[in-house]
Amino acid sequence: MALIAQPFRHPDSGIYYLRRRVPDDIRSVIGKTEIRRSLNTRNHHQAKAAFAAAYAESEKLFQQARQGDLHGLRAAQTGMASDGETCPPLLSQHTPAVTSAPVPARQAVTAPTLSQVFQRYAESLALSGRPEYVHRRHLVDYGRAVERFTNAIGDLSITSIGPTEIQAFAALLTSTQAKGKDKPLAVSTVRLTMARLSSVMAYAVDSGLVQSNPVITSRIHKRLGSAKPKRCLDDDRSYAWSELVKMFSQPEFVALRHAEGRPGNALFWLPLIAAYTGARREEIAQLYVSDVRQNSNGQWFIRIIDDRPDKSVKTDSSRRDIPLHTDLIALGLLELVQGNSSSSRIFPQLVKVSDGFAGIVSKAWRPLTQKWGIYRAGRSPLHAFRHTFKTLCREAGIPKEVHDWITGHSSGQVGDSYGSNPLSRMAKELEKLPSIAKEAGLLTNTATT
Repeated sequence: MALIAQPFRHPDSGIYYLRRRVPDDIRSVIGKTEIRRSLNTRNHHQAKAAFAAAYAESEKLFQQARQGDLHGLRAAQTGMASDGETCPPLLSQHTPAVTSAPVPARQAVTAPTLSQVFQRYAESLALSGRPEYVHRRHLVDYGRAVERFTNAIGDLSITSIGPTEIQAFAALLTSTQAKGKDKPLAVSTVRLTMARLSSVMAYAVDSGLVQSNPVITSRIHKRLGSAKPKRCLDDDRSYAWSELVKMFSQPEFVALRHAEGRPGNALFWLPLIAAYTGARREEIAQLYVSDVRQNSNGQWFIRIIDDRPDKSVKTDSSRRDIPLHTDLIALGLLELVQGNSSSSRIFPQLVKVSDGFAGIVSKAWRPLTQKWGIYRAGRSPLHAFRHTFKTLCREAGIPKEVHDWITGHSSGQVGDSYGSNPLSRMAKELEKLPSIAKEAGLLTNTATT
């Protein structure tokens, strides 16, 4: 994008500035293609704070320009004035002075289209203070929802989008065939698309472009149903203990420990780590050597964190430390990191594509479970380990707060945001789990090979 939606540091003076591209529809009113304001600091943290206020002032300026408010525009010009020669006045030098004479009514400015609103929405994300790679991922996901709407309904004026258009869009989505499949999009995908579109429309409401959010007023979420699955008394999402033992005792599985290529030995370790930690497949697949750590008490643990551009977490509570069960250490997990650079990934053979690092592991694991007679329709072969871990914790009497800490589930209670989750407590409770590896004969096999 041409507009710089973050503090701009002058290469010579080191002073930070707000720089914004003037939208095409009001460029003739403002008299410039770009506005600039000094943030009067060389400190990046101070600049970020000042940037938010300056950005809000520029947004007010644009709104007044669209409304033809010359009085307010002149006041905004004064408010946006910068120091020195580095910031030219926002209005053209030929803009006539405001007098007491009545101002002729301006022709109404055409409302922006949905794609134009999304561009402004994207620019406003700089105010969140999140890392740049988080913004990029956000823009890809939310931009896809907007693109789906414009392809299906058209790039309509934002004021022309109402409940009727939203309902029509939802109807088209529910009948759209999923990519590479002979069935329609999942309801969860439709619901997520509508939620992302709703966020963009909410920005339009906050910006004064529309009076209400058409996604909400359409009540489409009622028609699509709740995103929260209904409680099922029969556990169809977890593996039974006998299924765990059967999978991990297969000679074909044991041989994967030394497999090469893609997915290679990741097909051995990912299911095991998931079974002992309840971690998500992507959280495991994206691990770096530096994420396997040892504290001052000698406890080994893995850190789930989005501290690199190629790593991500699902929620804030997903950032966590997970103690390593003694079985995983006995199986040789630490051998994957010893002697390797801390800046390398544990499973470098996994390449990140549209479905993440772990997609290839998931695709390879499914046919194995089918071959072993364990596959069940409706149960995700890899994600099932996360459900299984929670079930085993409950059966072993591990307190809910502890297995919530380990899996990164948030209770939503304010008190949970205070203090830290003690690693020693988690490690002690984790040892209550029955030994899957011993029951499956993995430790015996490891010791003899």
